[in-house]
Amino acid sequence: MGRLRTTRTAILLACLAGAVLTAQSKQKPPVFRGGTSLVTVDAYPTKQGKVVEGLTAEDFEIFEDGKRQDVESLEFVPFDGRITDDDRPVHISSREGLELASDPRYRVTVFIVDRAAFYRENWKEMRDALLDFIHTSVEPRDLIDVITTDDSWQSLALGRHLSELERDLDNPEWLQADQSESTQVLEGCGLQGMQSRIRADATYALLEGVVRLLGQAREDHSSIVYISDAISRAPMDTSNRNTKTMSLPRPIGLVNGKIQHTASATDMHTMHCKSEAQRLRDTNFGQRFDELTRLARASNVAFYPIAVESLVPFTTVAQRGMGVPTDTTPQARGGPLTSPLVSRSQGRVHGSLTALAAATGGLAAIPASDAREGLERIAGDVGPHYLVRYYTTNTKRDGSIRTIKVQLKKDGTEIRARRWYRAPTADDVKEKPGTFKAVERIVPPPVANAMAPLTKVKPSAQFFAYGAVAGSTLTVVLEVPQEAVAAGRWSEGAEVHLLADVGGSETVGTARGRLQPNGRAVVQVPLDGAKRPTSVMVHVRAAGESVTERIAVGANPNAMVGDALGYRSSRRALSVPVGSFVFASDDKLALEWPLLQPVDHFHARLLDRFGEPLKFGIDLKAQDAGASRRLVSNLKFSNLGRGDYVLELTVQKGDVSEKNMLALRVK
Repeated sequence: MGRLRTTRTAILLACLAGAVLTAQSKQKPPVFRGGTSLVTVDAYPTKQGKVVEGLTAEDFEIFEDGKRQDVESLEFVPFDGRITDDDRPVHISSREGLELASDPRYRVTVFIVDRAAFYRENWKEMRDALLDFIHTSVEPRDLIDVITTDDSWQSLALGRHLSELERDLDNPEWLQADQSESTQVLEGCGLQGMQSRIRADATYALLEGVVRLLGQAREDHSSIVYISDAISRAPMDTSNRNTKTMSLPRPIGLVNGKIQHTASATDMHTMHCKSEAQRLRDTNFGQRFDELTRLARASNVAFYPIAVESLVPFTTVAQRGMGVPTDTTPQARGGPLTSPLVSRSQGRVHGSLTALAAATGGLAAIPASDAREGLERIAGDVGPHYLVRYYTTNTKRDGSIRTIKVQLKKDGTEIRARRWYRAPTADDVKEKPGTFKAVERIVPPPVANAMAPLTKVKPSAQFFAYGAVAGSTLTVVLEVPQEAVAAGRWSEGAEVHLLADVGGSETVGTARGRLQPNGRAVVQVPLDGAKRPTSVMVHVRAAGESVTERIAVGANPNAMVGDALGYRSSRRALSVPVGSFVFASDDKLALEWPLLQPVDHFHARLLDRFGEPLKFGIDLKAQDAGASRRLVSNLKFSNLGRGDYVLELTVQKGDVSEKNMLALRVK
């Protein structure tokens, strides 16, 4: 993708390894009462295409392997309306994405694109359909990612920013990324005629890894949109044709004074190729298909395939395998996407995608010309729903797949719901009894609004700017990155022109100032009228060049206390006005909030990015500043891990309180 994944795999592997453990620890394992496990079922009772709201536990009947179960609890999970991209949480790590996925209030969708099924012409239509889905159907609690079959499951990063996904899909190089290292090694073996099996093996490895990861991190429904022309179900290859590898003479050397053949890197490569060739011949992809669908059912993962009308050069059916391109296609080699020679029949290979959807409780969109309609059905298929929980009466700890049926008591109508789950084994069981308590992970709007400016922080920025309102004055701080100052950026200083406005139209203040050669500027803008500015146009101009940026101004109330001004201290500099609240772990931050009127009480606390308070002491004091008064605090970041935080200041006068939010990032 934009990152082309290969540069991130090593880092993400370590993150995801810890992520699985973290997600498993945060997501409560099956809770047992008298030897029975608590099972969670997502259910979708609908009327005229919409989920029926207002139902109670008494309205549901649930059966496991045909035996009635008592409903323990019921919870309705809604989905909110769309929000702008800048209001969505950003910079979510792989671990954080999996932690969010453990919350049933989030919806998880992974798009997996089979590069071998696409050439230049048919990719444009699919890309447009995916972009349209992102623009119109993604909601606040959606965690999505788009990867290709040449990626590893370790590269999955749920909750990516929508604009990043859009850039990847619009990037013409995205479908031409390098194949995985293991695939390149196998293709380097020269296994003639086995490219379809190499391709299928890599695809199954990816799908199995993603399904297993989602199942470990999440109990509620997850969706995989698999976009391809087929999934291989080819049987074992009992022939030995087309499996020759290049065999080089073994080198000769002295061992204990005797002339002997010695093992070398070439020799080891040859042995590896022969071993892999035999493994690929012995692989029954039909059996692997069955194992994948069983794993998906146990993990509550449904496949929603979108069938692609793929075109490839003519080959025999035997060479094509089950719809996987052969070595004669440039797509299969990861080469440039080119126009095909002829069309192939799609009926047989598309049948494998229909079977994949049916076996996992999903829906198949065939043909791909119906991709938009198919994506809409997918979004509707996993929208608002009920979480029905019951303690199973089957106390066997055998790890078997058990069937679930949910119906309404009133008329016995069976409703769409989770259809399977995997029974626990003895190793899964946690003997201590417990109760279910859902983890609330929805970001409160004030916290989300406070964190919005962090979405604009870019390492390549010419300068950082921050606007703080206090009464009728807006103070704008400009800070040029230290690296740019050291390189001589704005070495002669520059003029600064500021225009504060409301909604990008109504001007409420203007001012001029100067950026110093050290890359710092603090400019005050008198505000005209009672309206608080929502943004500031910052224009920096020097000889021969100019840069213009628009920055957002926070929405703090500012009746009793003004927005904070910050001063950074580190080993490199002291008391630098802060234009970007992004800090290294060894930085220190001095904060000042001007008091606009006397207050009775004040206190501050640090919140995580979800609005949950942290055990982090904030030393807050009142201090005279000439004729005025202010609140001051000094922060050290050495005890904080990497991530985004919100500093919440609360002031109170009588029965009236006011909160002031400031977002911080530790890198």
